[in-house]
Amino acid sequence: MGNHSGANGHYNGTRPPDDVLKAALHDYAEKSLSLSQRLDYLLKDYEYKIGLTTLKALNRKFNVPTVKKPPPEHICATVISEVVSNNASSRNGPNTVQNQVSRHHKLKIPRDTVRRLMADIDPDGAEVRFPGRNRQPKQRGHLTDTGVYYELHFDGHEKFNFKGLRMGPVGIDIYGSRCHSSSRMVKFLTVPNARCSSTVGHYYLDLVEDNGLFVQATVDGGSETGELYAAHLALRQECMPDVSLHDHPAFVALPSTDNIPIESSWHLFTEYVGLDIKQILLLGKTLNYYNPAYPVHIQLFNWLWPKILQLCLDDFVDYWNSHRIRSQRGKRLPSGVSPNYICDFPERFGLVKFGERVPQEHIDALRQKIPRSRDECYRWVSDEFNTQAFGVYEQIGSPKLKLVDGWTIFCEMLPLLQ
Repeated sequence: MGNHSGANGHYNGTRPPDDVLKAALHDYAEKSLSLSQRLDYLLKDYEYKIGLTTLKALNRKFNVPTVKKPPPEHICATVISEVVSNNASSRNGPNTVQNQVSRHHKLKIPRDTVRRLMADIDPDGAEVRFPGRNRQPKQRGHLTDTGVYYELHFDGHEKFNFKGLRMGPVGIDIYGSRCHSSSRMVKFLTVPNARCSSTVGHYYLDLVEDNGLFVQATVDGGSETGELYAAHLALRQECMPDVSLHDHPAFVALPSTDNIPIESSWHLFTEYVGLDIKQILLLGKTLNYYNPAYPVHIQLFNWLWPKILQLCLDDFVDYWNSHRIRSQRGKRLPSGVSPNYICDFPERFGLVKFGERVPQEHIDALRQKIPRSRDECYRWVSDEFNTQAFGVYEQIGSPKLKLVDGWTIFCEMLPLLQ
């Protein structure tokens, strides 16, 4: 007699609705997760346990893209051309372009195809992107850690400040943090002044509010970390009283050359989009779009460009956290998988998960002790100009904020603000 119940003797959990399951499977594909990793996330996110055979059947049912069935070559060439054209410095290689195509265009293209089409699009730039095998490997130390979100590294990036741009008083600082054990980029934020202790203090409290409390903050010892130190020490004593400050320090200051994880983040960011940002920002000066002699130019720059750079930062963080770290045989920390996967499944790598949630009243009380308010520290322009600029931005149709279109938007808004 046939089995009409549909039960096979094993409980696999409740299958999510088709629309939810379809969205999840497409999201996993965009993040370039392996099939086994997708099974892990289905179990973690939806308590739905299935095998590879069922997963492959679901992928076929919901038309989940795969590199084994790429789109026609003319479509591949079109989207790769668009991604390459946005990389003004021509520094991104085929792995990065493949990742961007997957996340931004929802297409899966084999790496060999990406590399070949990139060379066809810009044969003169091929040697820049694929520099060969003659580089001497750097001697590196081995990083170790006990758990995910145990130690975070902090630092500011000032390559786009007024000294770096030389465009009058305008400049955009960045402050960032990175998890030691997973290599995950945690929070990267454009700020008016990365040297301001109050700004860094509010940045720290925002991070804890979103991600929970970690054990150790590692910095390069700059004076701007004073409020960060005070807030972190207070939360450690309040929320982690059983964790010894002697055995597990709350705060470690290193020379910048030894604060490797966060310092290397700036190199990765520069290679990914940082050179493009600086090259395009400087076009405002060389092509006379921007004149620091006019206050409205300064205000509009400060209103528009931090928003565009924040989108670039968000894209970089999304790219890095979802990309597969190359396998390293001698590395003591996990490799060969994405930072997000390490954070979501630390037990698979012999790590534990930190990140204790902090009561909101503790965060609010510490904010009150910071000399300058959060709004003041994060404010780029006056409230009056902000309201006026938003109105003009909507008047021109609220165009999508893109790095390559930044000065076009600037020039369209400028006459309506003068």
